[in-house]
Amino acid sequence: MKKRFDRSGTARRKAVTAIAALTMALVLAVGGAGAATLLSARPETLTVGAVVPHITAEAPQQTAPADPAPAAESTATAPEQTAESTAQPQQAESVPEQAEKPETAEAEPAEPEEAAAAPETPETPAQPAGDAALEEENSPAMLLEETPELAAQDPQAPAADGTAQNDTTSQHTPEGSVLLTPEQIQQALDSGALEDAEAQCIDLTDENGFFRWLFNWLFGSKDKEEEPAPAYSGWRTENGKTYYYAQDTNKKVTGLRSIDGKLYYFDANGVKQDNVTFGIDVSKYQSGLDWNKIKKSGVSFVIIRIGYRGYGAAGNLVKDPMFEEHFTNARNAGLKVGVYFFTQAVNEAEAQEEAEACNWALNGRMLDYPIFYDTEASTAPGGTGRADGLGAEDRTKCAIAFCERVKELGYKPGVYASTTWYRKRVNYNTLRSRYTIWNAHYGVSSSPIGCDLWQGTEKARINGYSGELDANISYIG
Repeated sequence: MKKRFDRSGTARRKAVTAIAALTMALVLAVGGAGAATLLSARPETLTVGAVVPHITAEAPQQTAPADPAPAAESTATAPEQTAESTAQPQQAESVPEQAEKPETAEAEPAEPEEAAAAPETPETPAQPAGDAALEEENSPAMLLEETPELAAQDPQAPAADGTAQNDTTSQHTPEGSVLLTPEQIQQALDSGALEDAEAQCIDLTDENGFFRWLFNWLFGSKDKEEEPAPAYSGWRTENGKTYYYAQDTNKKVTGLRSIDGKLYYFDANGVKQDNVTFGIDVSKYQSGLDWNKIKKSGVSFVIIRIGYRGYGAAGNLVKDPMFEEHFTNARNAGLKVGVYFFTQAVNEAEAQEEAEACNWALNGRMLDYPIFYDTEASTAPGGTGRADGLGAEDRTKCAIAFCERVKELGYKPGVYASTTWYRKRVNYNTLRSRYTIWNAHYGVSSSPIGCDLWQGTEKARINGYSGELDANISYIG
């Protein structure tokens, strides 16, 4: 191969020499002596052809040598462009610079190779971990299955035995007045069972009973001078209106009542009202219900506790263990259904989390009544529930956050509380203007505040359940 390369190089040099001679002859023939003198003064113009094989041999893969060909061609075909041909040495001198550029171009592709290797760096495995954390952060809130440990922090659990024993210390005067402790009065106020004005008239000691006896002894009782009213008991119709007289007091009953296993409503005058929509609310604390009998007792809807947040510091979200059973059986009996969540949220983010947990538990099931945000005092010992100390402003913000999130999830939101709670622990007007209001107030003929549902008693006894139930009236059908 080496000998063959040498022969071809010799032949090429001879051909170049011949071409140069022909070119010289042509220049002399056309340009005359002046051209010859110019060529003799610039002999390097004759070496253009000799540069080509040198460049080709050093860099056969480069495209820069393409420039000299047009220069030679223009010299052969256009004698009048000889002046331009004389500029070719400058272009030839620039060729080595151009030949160096491809080396730079070959160095630049190394960066893409480094970039391609970048995914193999140690930082790359960290990305899936970040994605997992993001997915965990964006994962929907869920309700835990209740365990004995979680149940111990149920904010709706019956009061502890010590509290129950304290409740039994209430005494009665000979006239039947109840003597309450300050703690019992505050509990009644919180639950809405008493108004502030009513609390001012409660007997706190035996002294009030003594003064009442002394007054009657000195001045006599006016009741003795009045003719005794006729004693009625049970149902009675007067002037086309139906009343019910209590057997223990012989007086007309008012408000929401359960009589003979059915629900009834009597207005402030004791007149029985028809076309009333009755309902109950239940949780794990009510079991063994016969829903068909309950429906026949006059109940047309039920609000079921879907879950709660524990009152402890952890604030675990827990599903009511009876929710699924209550939901399925009530629906099968043909009752309308709504749900409530007992909150212990201390900020807006937690309230939204509670709404999302309700949505997770419902799993796309439709409701007839709203998802209610149940805000009330927990049964934590000493009022130490995590949300018991919230101010009215913060508690209202939590209620709004819950309700707005419920709306975003496609359900209708509502708020449950007592009259006192609405008046002192949240901004009632703000909530009333936006959401369905469910108010609890017992011992009255109607709700003292405007509402859409009224929980009028916690001691209803109806067919289909052996114990006492919360009974409600719905004004929204």
